[in-house]
Amino acid sequence: MCSRYTVRDTQAVQREYGAVIKPSYNVAPSQDVVVVTDKAETMKWHYSPTWAKEPMNLINARSETLREKPSFKMAERCLIVADGWYEWLREGESKEPYFFHMSNKVFNFAGIYTEYQGVKGCAIITKEANEKLSKIHHRMPVMLKHNEGRDWLKGKDVYSSSLSERVEYYPVDKIVNSPRNNDERCVEEIKLV
Repeated sequence: MCSRYTVRDTQAVQREYGAVIKPSYNVAPSQDVVVVTDKAETMKWHYSPTWAKEPMNLINARSETLREKPSFKMAERCLIVADGWYEWLREGESKEPYFFHMSNKVFNFAGIYTEYQGVKGCAIITKEANEKLSKIHHRMPVMLKHNEGRDWLKGKDVYSSSLSERVEYYPVDKIVNSPRNNDERCVEEIKLV
């Protein structure tokens, strides 16, 4: 499950997508995020199907059930712009945060969106983690290269990319646990004792 991520390289985001944003070291659910549909725009990071009586506020959708679940039948596709994400390793009662990135470069998560009560909201598509990343968490976001992103937007199911093999990770401080903390300290590597 991907429940926090980063978009730090604002110049790359502006250059590639034309979106002017502030850097974020701790993007949390319900915040405005940069997505690409036929253009770059912002949406809330929470997804609710149009038919829901109450907001469902989903932040992830499993690739394995995307075409089966009624919640996603009306979804449209998007790309969610990022340059890293966090996962937590559970060891007994303790949960240690780790930061995942691809040489700090901007990339896209596969995403879906819909409009619920006049507000567009999105969710990140996840899949079973590859062997390297599964040491920390059993799921990971679907990452897409530029051409794979175009295919995703056109309706092609693209769930595996060589990008996921280039992901690196390291432990970070638990300050990332609070979305109020949103600065460079969130991504600084720490030594585990």
